[in-house]
Amino acid sequence: MPFKRTFAIFSLVVGLTASVAPQVIASEARRHVIIDSFGELGTGQSEVFALANSEVENIINNVAQSGITKHAPCESLNLAPCGGDTGIGMRIYLPVCTSVINTLCIESLAISPNSDSPLVTAKYLGGTDGLTFPADPSRGFPEASTPSRWQASGVMHMGNADTYDVKVLMDAYISSKTKKLFIFDLNAVVEGYSGPDLKTGTKAEISEKQRIALALHLPNTLTGWLNGRLTNPNISITKIDDSQNRISVEANPVLVPEVSVLLTNEQEATLPTPNYFRNPDLVTWWETTMAGNNAAVEWIKQLSGIMKDTASGEHRSWFFSTVGNNVASASNPCLQDKNQMIGLVTTNSAAYSPGAPDFADNFLNYQVAGLHYRPDGTSLAIGTYDLLMRSDVARCLYNFTSAPVSATVSISTESGSSQIATTIVKEADGWLHLGAYGFTYSRPIVKVKLTGTVDKSKVKSTSPTPDNSPSNNNQPGNSSSAGKQNTSPQKVNGYPITCVRGKVVKKIIAAKPMCPTGWKKKN
Repeated sequence: MPFKRTFAIFSLVVGLTASVAPQVIASEARRHVIIDSFGELGTGQSEVFALANSEVENIINNVAQSGITKHAPCESLNLAPCGGDTGIGMRIYLPVCTSVINTLCIESLAISPNSDSPLVTAKYLGGTDGLTFPADPSRGFPEASTPSRWQASGVMHMGNADTYDVKVLMDAYISSKTKKLFIFDLNAVVEGYSGPDLKTGTKAEISEKQRIALALHLPNTLTGWLNGRLTNPNISITKIDDSQNRISVEANPVLVPEVSVLLTNEQEATLPTPNYFRNPDLVTWWETTMAGNNAAVEWIKQLSGIMKDTASGEHRSWFFSTVGNNVASASNPCLQDKNQMIGLVTTNSAAYSPGAPDFADNFLNYQVAGLHYRPDGTSLAIGTYDLLMRSDVARCLYNFTSAPVSATVSISTESGSSQIATTIVKEADGWLHLGAYGFTYSRPIVKVKLTGTVDKSKVKSTSPTPDNSPSNNNQPGNSSSAGKQNTSPQKVNGYPITCVRGKVVKKIIAAKPMCPTGWKKKN
């Protein structure tokens, strides 16, 4: 079981694998949870820490590190430990764009009460309390803020209020030698909230009928794929200047089934692979993984029987995430273009493949997995899948000419049979939108096959730019109306934190670390 000591983080959404420190179990039972989105688990304030430049270079180059990564939290960039010649790591919330802040920021939010109503532009109310950091251009450090609160007048969410929370959380690193920002991961989450002011309130869900549009200013070095929890998405990418783009994502939220179960030692022994979750030390247990991890699909297989193929709960979610080029490796060069945004893949499944779809035997394949029933034990869990892909990338895969492209979308089960699903295929404004809805879960594979006119002069070409013209990072005017699974654990050890339980202290080193159940993060 090669994934037993690793897990992949997908929040937006998304695709980083890192070692997890074992958790000592004091009782005879433990809970196993598939976590949906790291972007929903932020601390509520920006965090910055100092670490050696050599550690930063290892992270950037995806080089394995041994032992504990030394780091020190910072309260200011001008004071020790961040005030000197040191590398810097950060997990920060992006601010709202202003006349002064025009990069790595939130431009706008718009929300509608349902898909048939026009979007209502939301008003920015302010940020929540928490640690922030001003930008320092001399060191390549961007503005670091807190989650932002917005009001879409009269557009009510399920908590019976018209106020919303936007969290755009970025993990990044800077070496003091190069002073260049390396963005490791970026996640965008929109939630409802109800409360009397900016400082208090509770999270509230957004209806699947509501439409949300979020626009960000991001560097044009952010390329590759996005993934997340959306349905019926549109994406628009326009050039702001020579270094950044405006990226707008518009979509509906999805209803996501949850997987959480408490198992005793006796129950662990009855799994399809007995004691599958026991770690090699025979003392500790593997308790959490992320929905966008290859291992999560196997979790569904192991837990479906004991959970009676029934989800433990469900929640509505709207988020998307980057899939870094150093994290997800696609199976075909056409899907590996590092000069532009290639596509967006989204699903509501409890577990799904990280990265781009796998291109094999002329099919684009995407693995999803889930339990068969909703929490009531009788209603079927209904699946959604959306793929947005640049039209030129689709033509590159099949060596097609610029003639119109058509496609078929099918759902293949483990037994080889096919499920009937509602599918859509449309091409507009340089993007191809493929979707499948209404299928049921076990561990199906969504299969897409395109048809078109083959350009015989390019049959042997594997170039990711089919017209052989230079790619353009700025991607002006790209808009839409609408990877191979990384089967090897990544070797990134990115962000250490300290966790405490009573008098016991441990450090966890991971791309996106979280304290185990029963432990608290030490500030």
